[in-house]
Amino acid sequence: MMRIKVLFVFVTALLISACSGKQQVEVLFPSDVVRSAEKALQEKIDYLGIPAPTFGDSLSANESAAMKWIYAYSYTPDIVDHSTDFHLENIRIALKAREELPWGKDVPLEQWRAFVLPLRINNEILDNFRVEYYEELRDLVKDMTMEQAVLELNHWAHQHITYAPSDGRTSSPLATLRNALGRCGEQSTFFATVLRTVGIPARQVYTPRWAHTDDNHAWVEAWVDGTWHYMGASEPAPVLDNAWFDAPVLRAMLLHTRAFGPYNGKEEWLGADKSMTELNVSENYIPTAPAMVKVVDANGKPVEGVKVTFRIYNYSELYPAVTRITNRLGEASVKLGYGDIVVVAGRSPEEMAMGQLSNREGGSTLELTLGAWESLPVEQHLRLTPPVEQIPDKGITEEMEAANNARMAENNAVRTAYTETFPTEETAKSLADELKLTGDIRTKLIQLYPNTRGYHKEIGDFLRFAGSQNKSTEAVLLLSSLVEKDLHDVNIQVLKDALARSLTPEQWRDADLICPRVLLEHLYPVEPQLVAAIEEIKASVAWDKSSISERAVAIATTLEGFKIDDRYNPSKVVLSPASTWAYKMGDTRSLTVLAVRLLRTAGISAKYDTANGVIVYKDEQGKSQILPFLSDGEEELSADCLLNLSYKSEGYLKTPKYESNFTVGYVDEEGQLTTYGFDWQTPYNEISGSSLLYDKNYLLTGNRLADGTVLLGFRKQTCGEVTPLVFDRDDMAVSVIGSLNAESLYYDLATQSEKSIISTTGRGYYVLIIGRAHHEPTDHILRDMKAIVGKDGKLPLPVIVLANDPTPELQALLPQAVWGKDTQGVEQAVMTDNELGNRIDKPLVVIADTFNRVVFISQGYTIGIGERIAQVVADI
Repeated sequence: MMRIKVLFVFVTALLISACSGKQQVEVLFPSDVVRSAEKALQEKIDYLGIPAPTFGDSLSANESAAMKWIYAYSYTPDIVDHSTDFHLENIRIALKAREELPWGKDVPLEQWRAFVLPLRINNEILDNFRVEYYEELRDLVKDMTMEQAVLELNHWAHQHITYAPSDGRTSSPLATLRNALGRCGEQSTFFATVLRTVGIPARQVYTPRWAHTDDNHAWVEAWVDGTWHYMGASEPAPVLDNAWFDAPVLRAMLLHTRAFGPYNGKEEWLGADKSMTELNVSENYIPTAPAMVKVVDANGKPVEGVKVTFRIYNYSELYPAVTRITNRLGEASVKLGYGDIVVVAGRSPEEMAMGQLSNREGGSTLELTLGAWESLPVEQHLRLTPPVEQIPDKGITEEMEAANNARMAENNAVRTAYTETFPTEETAKSLADELKLTGDIRTKLIQLYPNTRGYHKEIGDFLRFAGSQNKSTEAVLLLSSLVEKDLHDVNIQVLKDALARSLTPEQWRDADLICPRVLLEHLYPVEPQLVAAIEEIKASVAWDKSSISERAVAIATTLEGFKIDDRYNPSKVVLSPASTWAYKMGDTRSLTVLAVRLLRTAGISAKYDTANGVIVYKDEQGKSQILPFLSDGEEELSADCLLNLSYKSEGYLKTPKYESNFTVGYVDEEGQLTTYGFDWQTPYNEISGSSLLYDKNYLLTGNRLADGTVLLGFRKQTCGEVTPLVFDRDDMAVSVIGSLNAESLYYDLATQSEKSIISTTGRGYYVLIIGRAHHEPTDHILRDMKAIVGKDGKLPLPVIVLANDPTPELQALLPQAVWGKDTQGVEQAVMTDNELGNRIDKPLVVIADTFNRVVFISQGYTIGIGERIAQVVADI
């Protein structure tokens, strides 16, 4: 009887609970997770010396725990430069998505906390994309499966943005959406944000550097029904795990991602800081093996605590992809693909070593013996082979691909309709007329205004405001001092504050005085705080009697008393200068930005010299001076080592360029190799004659062969002595000899529209022929090209022929080719980028790939060109 009574009470309780409409609330943060977050947050507050955040009493248990989690593990700028209301609003969207989307509660809590709840993906400024677009995206996918939702949302992303190269600052999702463009880092940041908005775990995956070609790439992995799947961001495919980089990724040495906060997944742990856990996801894509390094001293004894960097050759430098510290056995290892890398081990310039490690199936071991920099060979010549090329199985039918292509065409049409509202050169001319601009100021406006894209109304209104203040000239000069990306998203108050400065006409033409940008930081409206800071500094010194150098030193001295945050902002996302000043702390980049901004506010022309990594200002005589700042001592800045380079022209390489063909570096205090930051593509003769700040320097040259192999030359550089630029050769192999942007446009006859080369050829190698109609050499080349036509009547790789008048008769000579006209300067680009002089002898034949590498160039009438091309095609 008792049993029946208990059962009756239990059922009654269930009925009462159901009738009351109450549901058990899911606990998203177990007590141990909350305690850990509370402890981490308190340690952060104590270390940074900032006020404890106040979350209020009206939060639910999950909201309160989520706020603690976000504040505990976010980068310093994310909690200092954003309000608690901002974070709470976005947390509530994440909680809502977990409740309202069908897959929401199926996501494991650890994945949800690491890959759904956090806003940050890359180095972007955080924004309210989730708040503004949650309902639209929810309604789009609420009746779909998780897999269908991911595929559909990628089409949504593609409908709004597409690829375009740009600088390293990552636009916020809303700015990328407004601009309708983004580099791969921005595309993947945007798409990962889209997925997280509807509760789908998403993470940005990078190959930090390709092994077989220059550059890197980023894409997105989405957690779908228990498994991580990859896709190109805003590059829709018919199925998951399908993208244009299917083949290149098989040649990668390393692929990695980051998880927010403490994370214990199955992936190999690459490292962790106070905010993120770095994960090795290479095994999701490629076969890997442990690359082991053993470090010993001169007596063969293992050395513990040595910094070991595993480096991939890319852009003519040895990029440190992974950093490890040796254990008590002197060992450090990481799982990498099957290919060659360079390893550098060091504790100081007196204890360092470097060598080549060839990683193969089953793993490989390299032993390095520590010694002084002086003991390393004067020259080293290495042959670095990347993982072998493979052909992936896409697993999709022609019907699936055709349907996907049709959807992409629809997406393009929607996006194009939006971008057609952007300003044109004619719009810019009308605005210049409205503002009554003349001369070079008019020219500058006409050049920059079309680059405002989806931000044109805001910039146009600013220019009209400036006109009402009789400052149109100053406004255009101010905009010209910024980088192109700023024209898409700069805070208008930043511009108005800068415009309000009282400067002479000469000063307004000094970008190092008027520009609010220092590095690649987000621009905050902070002019009033900077002015107040300068007044505070003035009160502490005899400012009016001080020289420019004394004033600069006073600013630097003040900031060097600030706390350096070397724990909670490891990616060095720059704080607002106002926050850095207010809290008297910041990472070294944030302090550097504040220093330069204060110098400029004080009327001192200043900039950050990226080549040597120092702040430079101009004294009373206009002479550039180095500002000692955040250095261990002035001795570090005293080497004044003259770089003297020479070069004897070899083949098509007329003028070696920085990072394309060579780099210059130095040995740092840890015995590691560090590259000087000269501007990309700077000709060697413009770098030669520079003063280097360190005395242990080296010159690195690279010659990449068509199969991706690199012939690397490493030469020590002696201050003042001539160091020749010499490129190692392999006369039996096809080499990369130039560049051609695969995004270059031409007029396609078949579609009667402007198309990019890459959109026509797809990824891989292609042949470009630029010829003339009614021209025997062109006719001859086209007939000779039949030598590479296969038995099936097809060409072994795409061929594009551009001619001034591609008549039907001319096209009939090679009907398998894609025909078009050069309306966008492809010929000029080939001439300029490959230094072919002021004119070319047509026909011009180029073999290149869509990584912008040129491996073959031929001009004019050439006997047997078809056979030569056939040989190159066979070799690549």
